[in-house]
Amino acid sequence: MSSKGYNNLKVDEKKMKRMISNRESARRSRMKKEQHMKDLNDQIFYFTRKRDELLVKIEGTEKANAEMEMENMVLRSQKQELEKRLEYANYVCGWYEGDGDGHVSMGVVQEPWLRPWEQKQPSNSLSVMSSSAGFTIF
Repeated sequence: MSSKGYNNLKVDEKKMKRMISNRESARRSRMKKEQHMKDLNDQIFYFTRKRDELLVKIEGTEKANAEMEMENMVLRSQKQELEKRLEYANYVCGWYEGDGDGHVSMGVVQEPWLRPWEQKQPSNSLSVMSSSAGFTIF
């Protein structure tokens, strides 16, 4: 064999090794790309599921917030009504104590509805008894 043929064999062998190395590198690259795509798809699935869970949670929170707002409105309305009743009750107590102008006088406010057993009964009060036929006045 001539040195030229030997060199061609060596060059062919190097080409073959390089070709095999390139094929192996391309295969590894394809596998790496495939794994990367699989990881990205897994992340898409994970974050889509998380987004859906958060949307459900947000929807529930918004519903609970709306319910609380409604309850808060009702409670504010009740508070205003009770404040008006208290103001009127204080007015009546002031008038009842003889102030005349509806202002509560200095000292202890006596609220007759809190201790009905201590209330003074007017002399001309009517007693009412109920019966199956209706009410009877004595």
